[in-house]
Amino acid sequence: MAEAGGGTYAAILTDLLDRGVITPTDPILVQFAGEFDEKTTAELGLVNCTFSNLAPDSPSSRLAEGHHADAHRMPYADGSFEHVIGHAGLHHCSRPHEALHEMYRIARSTVVAVENQDSPLMRTACALGLAGVYEHAAVADGGGTTGGVDGTGVPNFVYRWTRHEVRKTVATFDPGQVVPIEFHARWLIGSDRALTASVRAAIGGRERVIGLVNRGLNAVARRQGNIFGFTIRKDLATPHPWIVPEATS
Repeated sequence: MAEAGGGTYAAILTDLLDRGVITPTDPILVQFAGEFDEKTTAELGLVNCTFSNLAPDSPSSRLAEGHHADAHRMPYADGSFEHVIGHAGLHHCSRPHEALHEMYRIARSTVVAVENQDSPLMRTACALGLAGVYEHAAVADGGGTTGGVDGTGVPNFVYRWTRHEVRKTVATFDPGQVVPIEFHARWLIGSDRALTASVRAAIGGRERVIGLVNRGLNAVARRQGNIFGFTIRKDLATPHPWIVPEATS
């Protein structure tokens, strides 16, 4: 099954490489990693990656070389990696804010995440049964024993984010700093896990129609797109003006 948002994930990383925010040899922790992440980072020329997953050997991960770790309590010191990146993993966590905190804590320069967005249009789609609220397909891919919340066989609630929520969460983690955050959104509707099984069956094989729908939505309401990425720029953080610097001797 294609990775929803994979193109956005690669595009964000490519942009950061082009701008020199990330360099190919920077130490990077790839959180919630799977074979897709190994392939993507290799194609982008990122040569110093550590891949982490709660269940690195599971059918949904299939990591060739990965570390076992719980995203809520990572075994790394503060600032252990220059960058921490993660694709479509936070919504599998029982405590997504805590998992994002760990990504933030471990990173020195940037945190990159691609998830689903909580927007008025997406809430309407869920209410109409057009988009999933729980991710049953991921558990089905895992043979009924993995792929759900915290790597179990229980389908996870699809936790969707808003810009305001990300800003509040980061401000809570690091209240002494003004931390810039870059946001990315786009519509990508197709035969992926974002839709219910009945809707996938109804649109199956209608690539031209799906393409027209995506282009139309991106033209008029891109900001509300279901695919949602954000880059937290710790490297550009500045102290709040009311923070008094520590005295130096």
